[in-house]
Amino acid sequence: MHRFRTATVATIAAAGLVLAAAPSMAAGHSPTAADSVSTAAVTGADALSPELEAYLGTLSPADRDAFIASNLPAEIVLTRGAQQPLDAAARRSLSAATASGRSVGILATGCWTARQNGSARSGLGNTLYTYYTVGGWCSSGSTVTSAWLADAGGETSTPGWSYQGRINSGSGVVSNTGRAYSQHRFTLSAGGATVQSPTPCLRVTGTSSGSASGSSSCGI
Repeated sequence: MHRFRTATVATIAAAGLVLAAAPSMAAGHSPTAADSVSTAAVTGADALSPELEAYLGTLSPADRDAFIASNLPAEIVLTRGAQQPLDAAARRSLSAATASGRSVGILATGCWTARQNGSARSGLGNTLYTYYTVGGWCSSGSTVTSAWLADAGGETSTPGWSYQGRINSGSGVVSNTGRAYSQHRFTLSAGGATVQSPTPCLRVTGTSSGSASGSSSCGI
C-alpha cells in the first residue's frame, strides 16, 4: 500500500496552509470572505488508517484515486458565524460604541453569544461534513464573569459520511476571556466498515470588550 500512502500525502499537501487563524470579530461586525475564513490542510494518522488502506486495496487504481479525491478530507475550513448581544446591557454597550464610531466598546458590559463554523472539504472541493459551536459569555465591564456552551452540532453532506454526535465539550473563564468548545465525531463507512472517524473541535473565545474569535482548539 505504499503507492496509496504516497498519493494521499501528495493530495493532502496540495491543499496547503492557506490562512492562519481567523482574526477576532468585533461586536456587531458582519464577517466577510476577506476576514472570516481560514483553511488548513488535513494531516494526521487517521488520514492513513489501516482500515482505509485495506479498503482502498480492494479498488482498482482509477476507483481508488476517485475515492480519495471525492470522499476524503483534504482541508478544514473555519468561518465565523453570527455574534449577538443577549441583554439590554450588551445592546447599550454596542449602541454606545457605534455612536462613538467604534465597532466594539472598551469596557463593554452584558452578555453575548458568538458562533464558529467548521467544514471538511475533499480534494475536489465538495463538502463532506459541517459542525459548529456557539459560545456565550458575560462581562462586568473590564472582567469576564462567566462563560457557557450555548449550542453545538453537526451534519454530513456526502454519502458514506455520518454524524455521531458531540463527544466532548466545556466552558470557563480563562485569562479574562470566556471560552467554550465542543468536539464532534464523524465516521466514513466504505466496504462494510468504518474507515475514518475524525473528531474535530471548535472553540469560541469572548473578551470583556465584547469581541470574539474562534479556533479549532480542543479544550478551554
